[in-house]
Amino acid sequence: MGDVPRRQHLSLRILIATLLIAAWAFSGCIFGGESERDLSQYFPPPPQEGAQQTQDQAAGTAASIDGTADPSQAYTPPSEELENLEVAPPSARFAVQSFFHLIATGDLRSAYQRTSTETRERITIDAFEQRYRDVWAEATIRGFTWEVIPQDDENASSHEVIIRYQTTFFGEIEEIVQARTLRQPHWVVDWTPDLMFTGLGSPGYLINALIETPPRGQIIDRNGVVLAGETDVTIVGVHWNSITDEVAVLNFFVERLNMAEEDVRALIYQDLPSYQFIPVAVLPIDTPPESIGEFERLASDGILLTRQTRRFYPFGSVAAHVIGYLQEINPEELAAWFVEGYRAGDMVGRDGIEQSFERALAGRRGGSLLVVDPIGRPVREIITRAPIPGADIRLTLDIRVQELAEAALGEQPGAVVAIDPRSGHILAMASYPRIDPNTIVDGVTQEEYETYFFDERQPFINRAVEQLYAPASSFKAITLAAALEGGGYEITDRISCPAQWMKVGDQPLRNWKDVDQGRLTLSQALAESCNTVFFEVGLNLDRVDERLLPSVASGFGFGQPTGVLGLNEEPGVNPGPEWKNEQYNEAWFTGDTLNMSIGQGFVAVTVLQMANAYAALATNGVVSTPIIAQSIEPHGRPPEVIDRRSISVLPVSADTLEQLQAALRTTISQPYGTGFYVFQGSILRAAGKSGTSEDQIVESDAQADIGDEDSERDEEIDVELNSEQTAQDEPEDSADEADDEEDQQSLNNVWFTGWANFEEPRLVVTVVLDNAKSGSDDAGPLVRQVLEGALLNNWVP
Repeated sequence: MGDVPRRQHLSLRILIATLLIAAWAFSGCIFGGESERDLSQYFPPPPQEGAQQTQDQAAGTAASIDGTADPSQAYTPPSEELENLEVAPPSARFAVQSFFHLIATGDLRSAYQRTSTETRERITIDAFEQRYRDVWAEATIRGFTWEVIPQDDENASSHEVIIRYQTTFFGEIEEIVQARTLRQPHWVVDWTPDLMFTGLGSPGYLINALIETPPRGQIIDRNGVVLAGETDVTIVGVHWNSITDEVAVLNFFVERLNMAEEDVRALIYQDLPSYQFIPVAVLPIDTPPESIGEFERLASDGILLTRQTRRFYPFGSVAAHVIGYLQEINPEELAAWFVEGYRAGDMVGRDGIEQSFERALAGRRGGSLLVVDPIGRPVREIITRAPIPGADIRLTLDIRVQELAEAALGEQPGAVVAIDPRSGHILAMASYPRIDPNTIVDGVTQEEYETYFFDERQPFINRAVEQLYAPASSFKAITLAAALEGGGYEITDRISCPAQWMKVGDQPLRNWKDVDQGRLTLSQALAESCNTVFFEVGLNLDRVDERLLPSVASGFGFGQPTGVLGLNEEPGVNPGPEWKNEQYNEAWFTGDTLNMSIGQGFVAVTVLQMANAYAALATNGVVSTPIIAQSIEPHGRPPEVIDRRSISVLPVSADTLEQLQAALRTTISQPYGTGFYVFQGSILRAAGKSGTSEDQIVESDAQADIGDEDSERDEEIDVELNSEQTAQDEPEDSADEADDEEDQQSLNNVWFTGWANFEEPRLVVTVVLDNAKSGSDDAGPLVRQVLEGALLNNWVP
């Protein structure tokens, strides 16, 4: 009998073992193992980027790969079950899972339905939804995953949840919250703001992203001279809690700081809390220390000083169009850049390098995500991100050459570009009129800004890249290239240079000289800039192929951006048959080619395009991107050098390139050249070309038959006055026509492009003046001044 209990115990053990094996087998059938059953209904679909399945998968799986249940993870029901509000949650854990699933999918209103009666008494559905959106916006949350920590009792009153927020600004934030549950009669979540971030549950507590703005990078010239940096300024303001005599405060700003009383009143009588400092005026940077000390002693009267770091441009208006300026961020930018830490009132780049390299110069904003109490005091730091200082931007500008170019230009509306043809580095880019960016940063009224903006002289326009000009006779080098390469001409061919040319239309087309120059070689014709020779050449080019001249011009880089990085630029106009048909739905006429052959008509270029084309002419015939931003120089890391890249090869042979260079040298070296007297007496061996363009209303509807072979073709004649003619040489009939039209005025855009030295080019300078008489007489001396100053002082190696 003593063995009976042992046999009973043995039988009991066998029964338990059998049950365990059966349970193991059954679980293996359900949860996978080696079974071939389709069990997808028990699991969410495979994770996909951006889909909620990723969040469900991350929230937990029911079993390990060998089919054994993993007690460290809680099973997550499929999405369709979690989203089905018509079925009561079978457990408290399910209610928590459903709630966070709905929040993660952005279905906030459905998530609200999973909350308790007490929750709905505390907060409306609209306020609930807005609270989430406000927190997400402040923390820059773009999504999150969640995981309910498993516990034995799935109906426990509290469940721990790990939330992993993905934020744009702070990166990933891991937050552990406690989700309380109630049965009313089905399971619900007793929601408080603590389920977003621990600490938010107290009344009036908020999330606040405290942003730290790093120092902005400097803009420096090629030698490291600071063109834009930061400096401390003193701001004078008021503190109403300390003011005892309002009249004395008003008088101080009016009498001591020369401010208008109405402006002072508008500033200090704002509807702001009495404890808040109200800035009123920024003291000039050169304010003497004794004056600042005197102002500091007025604190007891409610007049206070504070210091602020602001952008400073040491050279004032020098290179202003290239550098740009800072201005307060606008609403559109703020909406786009808020997640990067930009806030209302921040200063951002406007125009030029400041705008183009805003991200590099601004660095990366840092900050802390805080829980704050109702008066803004931090009670919990959730996460911090260190700021990264802005990178410096090294320009190719040389401040010495830049100041030289601006001094030469003076107060004449126009532009100067000086470029090293060997490297493509722009050493100077001047435009007038211009502004002092310090005045903008200091703060101008809307009225003052509009005065700048609507100034008919357009001081914000960088005339070197944003203004289009007819290239005039500067373009004749391109016409000559087309003639030598595709027109069947030789450089030594002689063509008559009469005072008038009558082969097209019924109106004579005039040369800028009113005497017959005889038969000139093409080299001489370029040097003397004979219009009538180039009319003849243009006519023959049109007969060969009306697309020939536009095609060659494209090879010189016209009609397309130069690709300069850091500046806004116009692509210009390189007209041709297709272009005219698209723009005007008209055919391309011989008159269009004649216009173009002397740089008039539809063709329009920027000063930089002209300088860049001549840089290719002066050297190896390769048109490349000019460089004005040389490198981005982050702190603690190697500089990122901005490389030059080739755009095109001039559509000319090596022999033609040499012939063009020699002809452009003749323009300056020979007495008959239009640039001879410009460089007379200079020790530089220069080459170049002048041009004078007249924007006048001329007859454009003249028709003519061109020769017997083209008797069926009508040709529109739209040839403007010759490109070397000065205002006083204007034909009497054209002047009378202009007098009849009050709104039509004669304006001369004059050009000169030159390089030195001829054999070893180190600098190409292009000058355009908006309203002058002659390219040689007015623009040429400026080119000489810049070339001699830069080269003879050895500023260009």
